[in-house]
Parts: sequence; structure tokens; C-alpha cells
Amino acid sequence: MRFLRPAVLLLMMARVCPAWVESVEFPWNSYPRPLWERHLVWLKNIGITHVSLPPAKDPAELAEVIGILRRLKLEADLEGPVPAELQPLTRAHGGPLTEPWTPAAVRISALAPDSLVRSRRLLLSGKQAIVWTDVVDTLDAGGFHAGAVNFAGEEHAAANAIRRNAQLGKYWSGIFASLHEISERQYAGDNGASFVAVVNNTVTPWKGDVRSLYPPNKRPLLLPGVTVPPHDMLWLPVNLPLIGAFATTDRLVYATAELTAMEYENGILAMEFSAPAAAEVVLQISREPAGPLVAGGKPVDFQWDVHTQQVRLAIPKGSGPGNHVRIGLAIEAPDATAFFDSARVLITGETNNLTAEYSSVGIAQRSRLRTSPKMPFQQQPTGNELKYLFQIQVPESAISGDHAELAIEADGIQMSHSQPQLLTPVTMKFADAAAVRLGNYSYLPLFPATIPVNERSGREVTISIRNNAPEIRSFHLELKAEGLEFSPPKSDIVIGASAARDVTVRVFSTGAAEGLHKGEARLSGAASAVVPVQFVVIPNGGAVSYSSGGVTLLESAKLRASFLPGRWLEYIDKDNGQNQIPAGGVPFSRGPIENLRLQDLEALVPKPKK
Repeated sequence: MRFLRPAVLLLMMARVCPAWVESVEFPWNSYPRPLWERHLVWLKNIGITHVSLPPAKDPAELAEVIGILRRLKLEADLEGPVPAELQPLTRAHGGPLTEPWTPAAVRISALAPDSLVRSRRLLLSGKQAIVWTDVVDTLDAGGFHAGAVNFAGEEHAAANAIRRNAQLGKYWSGIFASLHEISERQYAGDNGASFVAVVNNTVTPWKGDVRSLYPPNKRPLLLPGVTVPPHDMLWLPVNLPLIGAFATTDRLVYATAELTAMEYENGILAMEFSAPAAAEVVLQISREPAGPLVAGGKPVDFQWDVHTQQVRLAIPKGSGPGNHVRIGLAIEAPDATAFFDSARVLITGETNNLTAEYSSVGIAQRSRLRTSPKMPFQQQPTGNELKYLFQIQVPESAISGDHAELAIEADGIQMSHSQPQLLTPVTMKFADAAAVRLGNYSYLPLFPATIPVNERSGREVTISIRNNAPEIRSFHLELKAEGLEFSPPKSDIVIGASAARDVTVRVFSTGAAEGLHKGEARLSGAASAVVPVQFVVIPNGGAVSYSSGGVTLLESAKLRASFLPGRWLEYIDKDNGQNQIPAGGVPFSRGPIENLRLQDLEALVPKPKK
């Protein structure tokens, strides 16, 4: 079985060779195991389809990662030969793996300031694949390495390049194979759809007009007031055919922001953009829109020119990661409609009830539901002939945070669709759990959740419980740990629909041995959940040493020091939360931490430079 150089082998679905692949390296063997699913779900939700996996000393662990990717319908690229134990996973649909889908992929660090510009230039140069590296924080024998996304799942600015490229690729990938240059910095596919690539290589934003070519008549076209952030490249669309019930001459003339999605449904044309600044889009359509325009969730005006049959729409500045914004324009009142009243969340391991409403009895009777992934469901009457109840069974194996696709069709036409998020029925978090600072923006949570408790006075512990179901639910909470007592030991809690509630429990540790005490929080009632927890009993007037997740800690009632091998990370005054060690830590070679006392460390604290 052959593999690529550098060794990249496609596992999973080996079908049609894609024209362009953006793979993200996931260094699973230096990333906390409890966070694997959460990070891979994030990759899928931003639009990534390929994940590159380093080789493994233990094939069983790598098989677990690949199992998660399979459940998420993501492609896995293995960096190296396939171990014998994993050979069965390299068979797609029972057949052998096909030839490799790409030559050697180019690796790009997400932390490089020019990463986005470089990745897009590679695409335009004819390269078929890149692998993004330094995407997540990692912790291994070599120490801590910062990434574009920290252990808490928080994105830094560097993650925007990956997010934007993934969104852009989903829309434009169909023409990548046929791209050719039609004028300076302008590229088109065989269907005439084109974009202008505008690059800003400076450290300050650029704003101005951009000249382009309009392919239908090959005349110059000016794109006014374009704003390009520093070290950025925008792909501005020109001459895109409109999808749905439009004339062949109807099209998007141009936009001064990146188009990442377009859909037509129930008489509404919706477009999504990455807009770092306010922009505009111009459409050529053969009939006056019914309106109104909705941009960023708010109704706004649009300009219609009856002579040119063009409509000009404002694009608000995007917000959040990737500067995302969605606008929608009502083109005409649809003849028939079908939609779910609410389909935001589906609970895993349960039968979910969703009500669909139809514009006519005939549409209701002729409609059908499509689900992706496929899920069993039953359609039930409600007593209202224009409404039906769908009872959708979501398997317990579905990964929380992933999304499903629901679509209602009638007469061969998709009437509406929604993408509800799949969530476990209930989640629990310990608000007081310790986390260790590894860098300026990176904290490592300890697994399982670790909570310090004073031997004499004990402490209060807050547990945040979130009910993800769309109805009020009742739960029974019980907290246990070896050698410790809790008040109250059991609690009955009622939590509102899609809401969270904090529960406070007192921990008593009198007479308990110092050090770690394993325990769990168990939830029952409307749903079940078990979350492991450990408590660190700190002796009165003394300190205790313990390890968790590769980090060693030395802690008293007032001070806490944390270490990685060879590096001192924290020296915290717990009364005021101040850390006397600079972010990223300092080298440390004192010897075994277990033999140290906190008073020994005081003399070693780095003194600030005058």
C-alpha cells in the first residue's frame, strides 16, 4: 500500500479526487483526550472536511480518533504508513483504498501572519492540497506549544484564516478545477463565474476601488469602496448565476465582500458573506423583488433600478469569527411553503418532537422528510390538517455539538431546511475546578475536574447544570467522594427549557487524609449523567503535592505552584489571584517537586527587572 510524501494516506471515503483539499493537522497524541470530540466537532462546524493525524505508538488510541471522525463524516489523512492493526479502517465501503488523491501537501502554520494570503496563492498556483499546522494548543514531552485555538476552545485571530478558507471552499470548490486567469488578478471557471483576488501585503488596512472585467460583455467593471484588512486577501465575486427559480440572465453582478454561501428557498434569496467592513452587493434580476431585505437579522431598505433591473443591497460589517453576516431578500411570495416551527436542537438518545406547518393540505400530504445523517422518524397527525408532528429518534452515539440536516420536500422541490444542533440531554460543569496557565491566552483544565478543599474549614462547590432539552425538566443530583461528606448529599432540581442552573454544595473534609480523593457527580431523573471529579484535601498549615494531566502542583491554603518538567508555570497568591511567574513560565531544575516546600520556592521567584 503506497503513501504520499510527506506520508499522507487517505483513510475512509476514497471516491472522487477533489480539486482542492484543506486538511487540518490534529496532534491528538499531545492534546487532552477528554477534549478530542469537542475540537473535531469545531473543525467540522467551521467547514473542515479533512483531518491530518500524526502516527501512533498505540494503534488502539489512533483507532479511537478515527472512530470519532467516522461518526462526524470527516475524512482522515494518516501521516505515515498504516499500521497493520488499522488496515481494516483503510477500506471504504468494503473495497480497497484507491490511489492517493493528491501530491505532497504543503504545510502552513496557522500562526504565520501571512497564512491566509499564502494559502490562497497556493490554490491559484495549481496546488491540490495544504495541511494547516499549529491550529490547537499542545502539551507533550517537549513542553507547551501555543496554537490558534486554546485548550478552552477559544479562537485567536489566527484561526480566522482557517475558518474563512473553509467557508469559501465550500461554495467555490465546484469551479476550482477549471479556474483560469481572465484578467489581472481575476479568475473564472468554465461556467463564467469569477472572482477578483485583492491582496493587502501591508500592516495597515487598505481601502479603495478595484477594477475588474465583467465576463458577459467583457467590459470593465468597477468595484467601489473595497476594504482589505492587513496581510489579507479577499476573493470578490463577479458574475455569479443565481440559483433557484431565476431566469438564465439573472445573476450576482458583484459584491465587495467575500461570498461564502447562497441559497434560494420559500421565495427568499439568502447570501452569506465574510465582511470585515461594510460592503455592498449588486444583483441583476428580471423582476422587482418583493422585499424586504433582512441583513444581520434586521429589516433594511434596498435600491431597485427599474431601467437596469438591478438591485443594490447593503452588506453590514460582519461580527464574530470570520466576520460572518447573512442577508436575505424576498424575491416573490412562494406558491407553497413547508417549514418546522422550531428545529434548533435535537437531543441525543431520545425521540424528539418537531412540528411542521404547511401552506396547504395537498402539500402536507405530498411532502416527505429527509434527514442527514439518516435517523428513524414517524409522522403523526396533530388534529390540524396543516400541521404534522415528526418524532425523530437521535441515536445516543451521535456526537454532542454536531449538526444534523433536516429538509422538507414536496413535488420534487426542497421547501425548507434546518440544521439543528445535536446535544446531550444535560451537561454538568464544576465552576471551581482548577486550571493551570500555560501562556498568555492558554489555560489547561485538569482532568478530571480538580477542586482544592481546606482540611479544617472545607468549602462550597458550585455545579453548573444545563438542561439542553426544549422543555422544563426535573433532576436528582448526588455527589460522592471517598473520605468526604457533602451537604446536602442529594438535591432535587428543576431547570427550565434550554437553561442552566447553579447548585451549591458544602464539602466537609475533617479527618480526611491529605491529597487526592476521587469522586463523581451523578445526575438522574429526566436524564442521566455522571461526571468524575477529584478533591485535593490541603492540610491546615501545610501543603500537598499532586499531579494531574502531566502537570505537578504544590498547594497550600494560600499559595499554589504548578510545574511542567523543567518549567515553573505558576506561583499564585490565592487570596488575590496574582501570579508571580510570567506567562509561559520560567525554567526550573530544582529536583523532585514532591521534596519541595512552598517556603523553599519563595526565594526562587524571579524578581522583576528594574
